[in-house]
Amino acid sequence: MLDNWQERFPNCEPVSHLMRTAFRKRWVRFHSLPESKRYPENEGEYETVLHRHNRILGELVGSERGVALLTTGYSETPQPVRTYPELDAFDPNAKLWRTVAMHELERDFSDPNYWHVFASGWEWRRGLFDPLVRLVADGTVANVMIVDLDCRWLLHPYDGGMDVILDSPAARGRLRAIHKDWLSLRADGL
Repeated sequence: MLDNWQERFPNCEPVSHLMRTAFRKRWVRFHSLPESKRYPENEGEYETVLHRHNRILGELVGSERGVALLTTGYSETPQPVRTYPELDAFDPNAKLWRTVAMHELERDFSDPNYWHVFASGWEWRRGLFDPLVRLVADGTVANVMIVDLDCRWLLHPYDGGMDVILDSPAARGRLRAIHKDWLSLRADGL
């Protein structure tokens, strides 16, 4: 699982905002709600958020069903921790995959700051990640990724939408064209 990470995402740790910059030509952002509304306020809006995430995931997964779920914990030491109890309940079998020294990657961190990335394998089906997407949509958990086992694509849900990195600019273009109504109106795609 994730053996092809370095080949598909060379010199890049699994940190969504860094990946978005490093793979700009393969990246696309979709908003979860019409008119770029950030947070759902009722069940109808949650249904829209979940529908859009399931639709994109379904198109990415295709006939392959195996995916990896990456979740993140945070600490001031290299000792791995899981920060969100909600993730322990949703994904109790996650194993530490790697630890990222964020203070070495970004100047924003003056003190030691480590992101501990945990991974688990799943057989995707529609609705599988709905509870997790709801937690992300509410801003309860962050820095989650769903990744193809061969690392051909990844999906990073965030509170407001999802970032997707595909295996080529052409694949990105096809997905953008199918879901053009879910794109940002901003020139930078955010």
